[in-house]
Amino acid sequence: MQQFFKILFATLLALVLFTIIGFVSLIGIAAGASSAGEETVIEDNSVLMLDMNDPVMEQGSKDPFAALSNAPTHTMGLNQIILSLKEAKTDDRIKGVYIKTGVCPVGWATLQEIRSALIDFKSSKKFIYAYGEIADQKSYYIASVSDHLYMNPIGGIEFNGLSLTGTFYKGTLDKLDITTEAFHCGKYKGAYEPYKLDKFSEPNRYQLGVLLSDLYSTFLQAVSQKTGTDTATLSKMANEGLVKFPKDAVANKLIDGVLYADSVEKLIKKELALKEKEKISFVSPDEYAEGVTSTVKSKDKIAIIYAEGAIYDGEGDEDIHSKDMTKVIRKIGLDETIKAVVLRVNSPGGSALASEVIYHELMELRKKKPIVVSMGNYAASGGYYISCAADSIFADENTLTGSIGVVGVMFNVGDMMKNKLGVTTDVVKTGTYSDFPNMMRPMTDGERTWIQSYLDTTYNLFKSRVAMARNLTMEQVEELAQGHVYSGRLAKDLKLVDGFGNVDRALQSVAGMAKLKTYKIVEYPKPVDKIEMILSSLSGKKREDAAIKKMLGEDYKVYQEVQKIRSQQNQIQAIMPWQIDIR
Repeated sequence: MQQFFKILFATLLALVLFTIIGFVSLIGIAAGASSAGEETVIEDNSVLMLDMNDPVMEQGSKDPFAALSNAPTHTMGLNQIILSLKEAKTDDRIKGVYIKTGVCPVGWATLQEIRSALIDFKSSKKFIYAYGEIADQKSYYIASVSDHLYMNPIGGIEFNGLSLTGTFYKGTLDKLDITTEAFHCGKYKGAYEPYKLDKFSEPNRYQLGVLLSDLYSTFLQAVSQKTGTDTATLSKMANEGLVKFPKDAVANKLIDGVLYADSVEKLIKKELALKEKEKISFVSPDEYAEGVTSTVKSKDKIAIIYAEGAIYDGEGDEDIHSKDMTKVIRKIGLDETIKAVVLRVNSPGGSALASEVIYHELMELRKKKPIVVSMGNYAASGGYYISCAADSIFADENTLTGSIGVVGVMFNVGDMMKNKLGVTTDVVKTGTYSDFPNMMRPMTDGERTWIQSYLDTTYNLFKSRVAMARNLTMEQVEELAQGHVYSGRLAKDLKLVDGFGNVDRALQSVAGMAKLKTYKIVEYPKPVDKIEMILSSLSGKKREDAAIKKMLGEDYKVYQEVQKIRSQQNQIQAIMPWQIDIR
């Protein structure tokens, strides 16, 4: 008995100590979070630094508790970059911009908006330097704006044209004895292809080729402005692989010279009139944007709703979820100080049902306030569906949009369960369709007809939304639909969007509709409360996802696709073929 009490007291003491240590740790983290939230002091003679190796989301975010889950402590927001460049243009404390090239994980429409903001910044006559040890085509596209562009003498530069790689899972499914049945409306609607085919279908290959050609044309025009070389010569240069090393880039006027990093810093110090031992005060866009405060006195507001990521039913922490979006839209509708809305869409689509739910809520909101859409990298399929609720739509030339169509993939894991695990099932039912859908057996002809009929109905509803939004007949929409993905440039020619422009252009348009001369901007969704951050960071799922991402690296995208299959299995989807990554 004495031994029992010793063990009991030791256990209780350990629990008390663990609780105290955990509490103290949380206080320390919270204190760190509090200090992290303090305003950054911008020194005179500062330089705004853009690191093109970092990912860029629509909204910037900070997670001071990210260390608990091995996640990044902050994510740069496009809104922060655009705001910082706009403000720095007239801020005497900021003397110039420094761009770090590298391997850029950012979409082409986002890059186009950043590049436009940099071009606008140049009108201030302040300097822009760019430098990197390596430069892929995305980071070079941004760096080509600079007044002075240098690279490491033995670094690497990519200049060989654009490409798109699709990942197909049919072989994996075959090995696992998993069979699929695909249903789709539109010959270009290729979202089923990764699970049914082992390569692009010819219609899909054709449309992706046209898309690449459009984006490549924009890229070459930008390079032509930098080099003074015509686009045909530049294209020939890329096709022949003439640019392999920085010295080749110098010879072909792609860059201004080769230097090491310390030499570039000396050039910047000279611009700033700094002594050799003095340090350059670099400031990041998120740090700079935090200190920007609105001086507008108006009580009137325009809300910006960020719809970023795939579209799902219900609610969740990331992406676009119909229940969460409904709450935001209704809240804005009840706020009488909000006079107009900009919907920023950066989505490849997702659940057709969730897209319709969000569309309906936006249409109800539009009865009270004007809505203008600004499209980002993607506003396709379900992303285009919800955009149809707006009074007008603006896109970037590099936006991927359209993809008006629906798709469904049904999975049969019966053979896998039987052959790999020895598991079989049997069913007793009262009717023909009582056990439908059923992933443990093949579909019947009647079930196939049922699914295709449901898809056809959803497809016709989608087309009717487009017809009403774009003032087109159903026949005209059908010609544009078929699941075809377009660049923003072609979408404008086809009248699927009203014009080119970013969030600022959308704000100007919707302010005019609401007859507002002055207004404040409020952004949704709102930043997460710090206590919620703690709980989220401590949650098992977030820690699990962070660990998987760290372990898989680039293969994390494949893992996400598998998870997508699980979450969307046997659902009707309004989604692009896949998360298109053009490099």
